[in-house]
Amino acid sequence: MASRARYRVRGGGAVCPERPGAAGNERTGSLARREAECPRCGRGAARGRDVTAAALLETRGLTLAYGRFLALNGVDLKLLPGKRYGVLGPNGAGKTTLLNLLTGTLQATSGSIQFDGVDITALPAERRSHLGIGRSFQKTSIFPEFTVAENVRIAVQSREPMRAYNFWSPRGRDHYFDERAAACVDKVGLSAKAHVPATDLSYGELRQLEIALALATEPRLLLLDEPTAGMSEEETHDVVDMLRATLPASLTLVIIEHDLKVIEGLTDHVFVFEQGALFEQGTPAEIRGSERVQKIYFKGRALA
Repeated sequence: MASRARYRVRGGGAVCPERPGAAGNERTGSLARREAECPRCGRGAARGRDVTAAALLETRGLTLAYGRFLALNGVDLKLLPGKRYGVLGPNGAGKTTLLNLLTGTLQATSGSIQFDGVDITALPAERRSHLGIGRSFQKTSIFPEFTVAENVRIAVQSREPMRAYNFWSPRGRDHYFDERAAACVDKVGLSAKAHVPATDLSYGELRQLEIALALATEPRLLLLDEPTAGMSEEETHDVVDMLRATLPASLTLVIIEHDLKVIEGLTDHVFVFEQGALFEQGTPAEIRGSERVQKIYFKGRALA
């Protein structure tokens, strides 16, 4: 009778039967993730987690209430690693509220948020950022008097505050942060403006800088809130091309947009919100052809 391969747990990690010397990571940062995965067979086990769950982020019954008004009402979402998601809906549908709850800018009234198997529902925003959740904002969040490079360097340093503000660290540390900031600036196509104060940038360039700030935190999940809002058609096309070329395949993306063409150009799956609730979901093609979505979001208008 053929023996069945099993995992032996050692020190919080799992030992792969195909590679006995490979044990999984036990901790990341201050939070124990106890995630174990063999780089050869891709299998792993973790104490206290359902190892079959593939979601990077999952919400269950996520709700935000202001008195009797439900800004978000019992939302269940599941985001898979490396997938691209679009979020559509009329103004006031709860799209930005969703992002604020995922990042910790707002705290949920009820429901839960799991990130990589860890319950982050009560964690503050900075802890979520350190775990790998990054976002851009609908309104600019930039120091206008600082240069492009300086703004991005601040974002880079926020990822490693103890390392950044250790006054006894070697001067070479400055080059480390400068190089990482320069790489992010280059990714979004702003290298020529690296030493230009943010106040002198065009509106489109400011939105590019916001994306650079989000990328500088090295997120595993990137949340973009209307990154092409207020842009011309040409600027929008450039940003879509930049995101396609820049975002690593392993990154999970959630993008709020009113422009369905942007959603179609960047995402695999679309969530449609209405009055704080998840109204419809599907591929971009399915959403474009949905009569329900046409009725509540596009008001029967033909889509371009």
